Amino acid sequence: MLQLWDIDEGLESIDKYMERSEDMIQAGSYLALGILNSGIKNDADAAYAILNDKLESATKEVHKIGILMGLSIAYAGSARADLLELISPIIVDSDNSIEL
Repeated sequence: MLQLWDIDEGLESIDKYMERSEDMIQAGSYLALGILNSGIKNDADAAYAILNDKLESATKEVHKIGILMGLSIAYAGSARADLLELISPIIVDSDNSIEL
């Protein structure tokens, strides 16, 4: 929250936590990335690029939850169809847990 909307410094601060071995810390870093980028419209769209890439390679449920929460917070109210296409298959998949 201290670096809210400061993408450059915020990404630098969060980046070190994305590669930690602890699952909850990694999931928290994905959520932090979403909070950092909430409401920002940027041509680079770093949050989408990073979280989309992480979602494609995520195998652990806790990581997926952090990524989905990050995407949801970062793009709340944006009505982006590409996010709906990305998130919908995960939400409607009955094999996923209720938490996901």
